[in-house]
Amino acid sequence: MNLLHDELYIEIFKFVDTPISLTLTNRKWHVMSQSSHVKAEWIIHKYGIAHALFHAVRLGKTFITIDVIDVLLSKNAILSRYFIQRLLMHYGTYDETLEGLKSEHKGEPNNDVEKLQTKPFTPWGSDIPLSIFIKLLNEGYNIDHDLAIKGNDMELFHFLSAGNLDIDNAPQRFGRHLRAIGDLILEKRFVPFPPRPKPKYGDSMETIRLMQARNEEYPPKDAYENYGQLNVLARAILIHPHLVTLWKEIGYNEICSDVNGLVMQGALSILFPPLPADDWQCPDVDTIVTRLKQLIDYGFRLTDQVIEEAFHLFEQRLDEVGDLLLNSFQIIRQESVSDIANSCVNHALHKTNLLKFLIDKIERPDEVLDRLDRIMKSLG
Repeated sequence: MNLLHDELYIEIFKFVDTPISLTLTNRKWHVMSQSSHVKAEWIIHKYGIAHALFHAVRLGKTFITIDVIDVLLSKNAILSRYFIQRLLMHYGTYDETLEGLKSEHKGEPNNDVEKLQTKPFTPWGSDIPLSIFIKLLNEGYNIDHDLAIKGNDMELFHFLSAGNLDIDNAPQRFGRHLRAIGDLILEKRFVPFPPRPKPKYGDSMETIRLMQARNEEYPPKDAYENYGQLNVLARAILIHPHLVTLWKEIGYNEICSDVNGLVMQGALSILFPPLPADDWQCPDVDTIVTRLKQLIDYGFRLTDQVIEEAFHLFEQRLDEVGDLLLNSFQIIRQESVSDIANSCVNHALHKTNLLKFLIDKIERPDEVLDRLDRIMKSLG
């Protein structure tokens, strides 16, 4: 290993999820891990240029340095006006005495949101060194003199995209603001912060509840974008899918993965509205396939998770739309109805109507029922 060239070390380092395990193996890896160039390569490979600076700040003062910022910017990491606005919103340590007195005054927390607010937590960007904070501000000013530091580009996008209007009345207002939205993306490099990671298998119920509570905060202290903010983007994309092209033009290639589920579910919700108008007509398979393929052409994906969530979304309307969805998914995925239904049953254990619907579509239901029985027994 000692004979490997530095370039090969860097390539290996980039693909390691948790570099700490590698840095402990020998001195060479430890030295490499301290390199600003290696840090920048790793974080861009892991998170992309759109979210690299967000995660560099999130990893804190042990990771981010002025040199790391210089390398990231030289590699086209996106520094947006919105990033500066959020950094200004979060930066600065809290007065612990004041926070303690506030907690005493409030008394015992009554719900998960209050518990989250009192739980010890270092907000994103609040404790980075002053030199790093000033460096990021200066770099932001060099890129765009109009930082609008008291503004919030997420809220601006919300109103420009007619997010305050219902989906039927939004397109006309949206159309009048297309030029301003284009400027916000292309000139101000508006990129949302990444979505909050979903709970992992094995997370405690307390962790899951706190993550759910954090979804209700605005602005959230961990700075990840909440469901509501990402839904603003998804809704705008459903009205004008060409926005995806603008984001990809500035290097935000993760736009499709960041809002994939919201966009695909939103498309289906528009096709099958929860409260249909009197003149609503149920779409046929061709209409559903055409709409979903339009979005797939932009980079969205009909994943297993999207399919599962679609069936959960329409659980009470399976008699009306179940077969339409299955047949549409079959055409797009080029898989059998049985295989698609089989891939969804594990997450329908406690949904009686949905489980029955899916099992009826599976070619060998006895095998599936045996598998589900084993799963239920393992869960107690």
